[in-house]
Amino acid sequence: MAAHATYHLHEAQLRAFLRSPDGDIAKALLRMGLKVESQAKKNLERTPRRVDTGRLRASIRTVLTTRRGTLVVRIGTDVPYARPVHFGTGLYGPMHRPIVPVRAKALRFKPKGGTKFIFRRSVKGMKPNAFLVDALQVLRKH
Repeated sequence: MAAHATYHLHEAQLRAFLRSPDGDIAKALLRMGLKVESQAKKNLERTPRRVDTGRLRASIRTVLTTRRGTLVVRIGTDVPYARPVHFGTGLYGPMHRPIVPVRAKALRFKPKGGTKFIFRRSVKGMKPNAFLVDALQVLRKH
């Protein structure tokens, strides 16, 4: 004796299930986003020489939203210096060139904890700390 099963796919209900911000899929996406957010913050903690006030680390947020009708989790920050920290600057940045003055003969800056200004014709820049991209690895472990 053969058994038969019939499934009726209601596309409207399926779309609502996949796109609902209150559904199980949204909750799962948000959980994954929060794991990535937590790992990104840990990645910044592991580089204490770059942590000054903790503003960047504290500004990382996870937001559940929709994009073209699809649920999306966005993890990021609105701190203006996040991009240079993430991608690096100078020799280590996207342009791969030292940082040089534009309108003067030398760069002038005070090192952290220093009291006197330092003058340089160029500086190497800052190595990248891809704290967000590296945080995605936490999803591959599961």
